[in-house]
Formats: sequence, C-alpha cells, structure tokens
Amino acid sequence: MIHGLDDDSLLRIFYLCRPGIDIFGIIPWEDWVYERWWYYLVKVCQRWRLLILGSASHLGLCLVFTRGTPVADMLVHSPPLPLIIIHDEKHHNLTAEDEERILLTLHRRDRVRRIYLEMPVPSLQKLIPAIDGHFPMLEYLLIVTPTVHDARLALPSTFEAPQLRLLNLKHFTTPIGSPLLSTASGLVALTLKSVDPSAYFHPNHLLQALSLLPQLDKLDICFFSPAPSREIKMQLLRVPLVTHTTLPNLRVFEFWGVSSYLEALLPNMTAPLPSGKPLICFFMLFLLFS
Repeated sequence: MIHGLDDDSLLRIFYLCRPGIDIFGIIPWEDWVYERWWYYLVKVCQRWRLLILGSASHLGLCLVFTRGTPVADMLVHSPPLPLIIIHDEKHHNLTAEDEERILLTLHRRDRVRRIYLEMPVPSLQKLIPAIDGHFPMLEYLLIVTPTVHDARLALPSTFEAPQLRLLNLKHFTTPIGSPLLSTASGLVALTLKSVDPSAYFHPNHLLQALSLLPQLDKLDICFFSPAPSREIKMQLLRVPLVTHTTLPNLRVFEFWGVSSYLEALLPNMTAPLPSGKPLICFFMLFLLFS
C-alpha cells in the first residue's frame, strides 16, 4: 500500500512527477502549467503535505500564475515559493484585472523564476516597465508579440537577471550590449527574432556579447526585415571585424538575414564541440544586392 512507503521512497516518486526537460536542460514553456503537479498531492493527507512542503527546494516547487489566478490570495495564503508567470493571450488585449495580477506578481522580484508573456504590443507596453531592477531568481524570460508593430519594445536598461538561462524576445529592440547579457553568464538559449532592420547591430557587438556567454547551447538570430546587403557591407568596411569568440557548448545555430552579415560573422565564431556532438545550423538568407 502506498501509505506504507517510507518518506524517501515517496520523495523519489514525487520527484518523478515534475515536468521533463529538453536537450538543453530547459523546461519547454508549454509544460510550465504542469508545475502545478503538487497542488493536488498536498491535499491527499497531512503526511504528504508536510513531506512535500518540507522538501520544496528538492522538488522544485513553484506557484503558477495564469489568466484568472487569484494572485493576491495566493501570495498571502501560500508558502513563499518561486513564482511562474504565464499569460498567453495573443489575440486579446489585457484586462484591467489581469494587468493588476501580473504587476502584483512582477513586483515580487526576488521570487519570480519564469516569465512568459504573449500579447499585443499595447498590452505589453503596460507591463514591460515593471520588468526592471534586479531579478535574482529569474531563469526563463520569453516575451512575444504576435505581429510586427510600429512601436519598438525594449527591456528597461536597469533590468538584470544573473541566473537567466533562457532569453527569447520577439519584435524587440535588441539587448545586445545591454547590462542584461553582460551579467547573465549562465545563459543557455538566446533567441532574438524580428529584429528591426534599422537596429542591425554590428557583428562585432554580437561577437563581444557572445564571448560573455560560455554556456550558450542554442543561438537564434532572426532579422525578418533585412537591411540591404550594400548597407551591411558599407558598415563592415567602416568598422572592420576585430572580435573572435569561442562557444564551446554551442549545438544549434539559426540565422535569418542577409548573406553578407552571415559571411562576416561565421569566420569569427568557433564552436569546438566534443566528437559525436555535431553543430546543427539552419540559415535562411535574404540575397539582397541593393
């Protein structure tokens, strides 16, 4: 009978209930809602409740806040566990109630572990200013807008997350050169998509930023609205490449943009993976000559 098991055996079973990780050691955001796996188990009996809550760090317990979650009540009546914020409303503007809930959670900077926000630009503009200052526990940050918008979104310059492992921004001004990347040396996956053509950062700046990320496993840079190749070549002539970077753990590299940019970038990147671990590359090149 399960109630005859000792505490160590129960803990091993509970540990296996947690969401799985991908090849990069990252929990896919689609599985974050399953971080509520322990909610029902603590209601089985007092022994299970005390055992699970007493092993919160070992089991990686988190509180999950999604649309409609009674945030204020949970923050008052729940243990001071790490927080996960999920709001996926790509086709709907933020309601006043949801805005209040998300801001209330973001203000607990010392407890926020993961953030996933996907919503229209006007809604994001209300929330992004709250992602500022020091987030000592934040590991995953994904912010996505469903469509390109005239407004350029940017993270606050004061935002820091030294424990960050995954950064995924879509339709954002690039954070290359910002304090965020210079302090997140443990970053494993970096995705910057739909970078505005007027913000094409020089390959030197990208290489310098990458040199501070020795743990990087996956790099995804996408300029969906490419600048003309001639403009990129002139930029490279004015400021020649002087930086070379080595990424010992890089396994996946995806690039969307003009060929001249990639041609300048690749000779200055080295990814000396151990034998048996090939580098997977995917390039979508815009062959523009004017």
